[in-house]
Amino acid sequence: MNTDAARPARRAFTLIELLVVIGIIAVLMSIMLPSLARAREAARRAACLSNLRQVHAAYAFYALNNRDKVPLGYRVGRKQWDSMVWSSTSQKFCLFGILYLDGKMDKPDVFFCPSDTDPRSMYNSDQNPWPPGPEGDPTKQVYAGYGCRPEVELPDEFFKTSGLTIPRLTEFKSKAIFADLVATPDRVALRHKDGVNVLYGDGSAHWVGWGGFKPEIKACPAIDPAANPHQDAIWAVLDGG
Repeated sequence: MNTDAARPARRAFTLIELLVVIGIIAVLMSIMLPSLARAREAARRAACLSNLRQVHAAYAFYALNNRDKVPLGYRVGRKQWDSMVWSSTSQKFCLFGILYLDGKMDKPDVFFCPSDTDPRSMYNSDQNPWPPGPEGDPTKQVYAGYGCRPEVELPDEFFKTSGLTIPRLTEFKSKAIFADLVATPDRVALRHKDGVNVLYGDGSAHWVGWGGFKPEIKACPAIDPAANPHQDAIWAVLDGG
């Protein structure tokens, strides 16, 4: 008996059918990938807000031990220099680095935005290594991933200089004190793209779209004292949320 004759013939996919299936998969991928990317960015944005709240807690603990005084400021006349930890030129800690000296940066990754793709401000990148200063490579500048309010010009290791006016944390309950970097337009574009997360002195934090400060930040193409008035205007927008 010929059993082969009783079996139904197997039908193979034709080339056209395979191309149709591949096309359907490609269409589905094109629909799903943007949604997945948005979901990932939403998760990173939420993590960024959580980071900012932890940065606020670190400053609050520092304030408790220092008569409410905190390093909210900028360096050497440039209000865009508001995120430095270690200066390789002065060989000193500054701004966020004062918290590092005080042991308040024991979880350094929370001082960096998870959406950042700029190696100049990412955690432990080749351009921005960790730890800072003598414990790492003292020849390299080290920056935090967030900017603090450029309230006053502060000398490096300001606590060694008497008679300075240092901001007090309780003076900024309703004002923005930390945010994703707004120094130049590319600092926004290489992160959340269409806005920044902002934290206020009372510990609250929320999203601010960059439409409100877009003209001002576009006037800051480089780190320069001439940008200082525009930085003041940007932070005024952040204050209003």
